[in-house]
Amino acid sequence: MQKKNADEVLNLLIEHLIICLEELRDFTNTEKEAFQYGERVAYTECLECIQFWAKNFCRRLNFDIEKTFPL
Repeated sequence: MQKKNADEVLNLLIEHLIICLEELRDFTNTEKEAFQYGERVAYTECLECIQFWAKNFCRRLNFDIEKTFPL
């Protein structure tokens, strides 16, 4: 595995969180609905923290996360 710098790791983390949220967007299995909702909340909160921390760094998060991935 190739070592990455902090910027590369942050970009990978952002990409992973967005992919996870996109996959959960249309989840309809009511049996696991509460768990999936919890995942969406956690991923959204993580993105919001990153957005606050790295606001000037990351153009990838220049959108309203809660409007794009509503809870």
